[in-house]
Amino acid sequence: MLDNNIKTQLTAYLEKLQRPIELVASLDDSAPAQAMRGLLTDIAELSSKVSLRENGSAALRPSFAIGQPGEMPRISFAGIPM
Repeated sequence: MLDNNIKTQLTAYLEKLQRPIELVASLDDSAPAQAMRGLLTDIAELSSKVSLRENGSAALRPSFAIGQPGEMPRISFAGIPM
């Protein structure tokens, strides 16, 4: 989903992470949810400090949240941020 230029830029930002983060996806079977899964997978593959969990419980789907592993996510997005 991400082109090589964006991946390169994002990798540079992710290298600056001081602590691991977790992307928590709340998905359904829709096409937008599949696109979101692809985006989040691409991001998680760029850094060992980023993990993806797909068992989110948000009522609004597709959506995802960002937080520290093992903690309640603090930032949520409904839809794909572009």
